[in-house]
Amino acid sequence: MKYLTSLATLTFAAFTLHAHAQQATSPTKAPADSVEMTPLGKPATLGITQIPLEVDITLAEQFVRLGFGPQILGQRGFQSTQFLTPPLSTTQAAQLVLVVPEYGNFRGALVAEGIKRFAGRVSSVQFGREGPPVLYIDLPYWTHQREGPLPRENGTRISDAENMRLVAELRKVFVEGLAAEEFGPDPVSKRKIRIGWHH
Repeated sequence: MKYLTSLATLTFAAFTLHAHAQQATSPTKAPADSVEMTPLGKPATLGITQIPLEVDITLAEQFVRLGFGPQILGQRGFQSTQFLTPPLSTTQAAQLVLVVPEYGNFRGALVAEGIKRFAGRVSSVQFGREGPPVLYIDLPYWTHQREGPLPRENGTRISDAENMRLVAELRKVFVEGLAAEEFGPDPVSKRKIRIGWHH
């Protein structure tokens, strides 16, 4: 009887070890509503050396020329009255607005100089059309979100008061100095400023 009890105990122990081993080696099934996360690499390992990403300026200029169509090319054919570039650095945005020398009160060369005044202080600039020319300027929440080279250390938070001073300066340059008729925050993002000109 003692022999049978020992044999039963050993058999149970072996069964338990076998079950644990199978649980450890067999993959666990994720619940049907779970999501697997793949961590993104650091900017340097992804080949990102600056924010915003640099674009092919030749292609960007062609894009803007096509979008403005008759106003730039002086011919009928193709145009888009609604388009925006991706986020650009102030350097590339200033170069792109030169493609549109004049459109109503918009003067490309003067707007380019206005954009350059905010180099290193904004996150990015988008240029395009919503009928007439339009700019969208992204303002950072943190100092390390300003345009510039990577990698960089985490910065400090930009207060609402400091942001409002930057907005006031943008208004002075683009509305008072460069005759923009529309100026205000984007309805979705508080720290994105839309600047527009009329025909």
